[in-house]
Amino acid sequence: MNLKDYALPAVTITFAAGISFASFESAAQDAEDLGKRVTVLESKEGKQEIVDLKIEGVEKRLDKMEELMEKMVEIQQKQAINQAKICSATSADCD
Repeated sequence: MNLKDYALPAVTITFAAGISFASFESAAQDAEDLGKRVTVLESKEGKQEIVDLKIEGVEKRLDKMEELMEKMVEIQQKQAINQAKICSATSADCD
């Protein structure tokens, strides 16, 4: 056996090992990048949940305000009717 018989398998094995190592490094880097992206997405999801909770609270307060406004309008209508009755009964000029 001469040097050529040993060199070709050795070069092939070295080349294959280098490609395998590069593939493993690339996979490790991809996994690390993916982990960072997941962390960012989880952070954004948490922020979105907080925003959703705040919106829900604002909606509840707006519903309460609408109910209060409806009650105030009812009271004002009753007051206007009562004032008209008083004016009519006393023949007062209530313009």
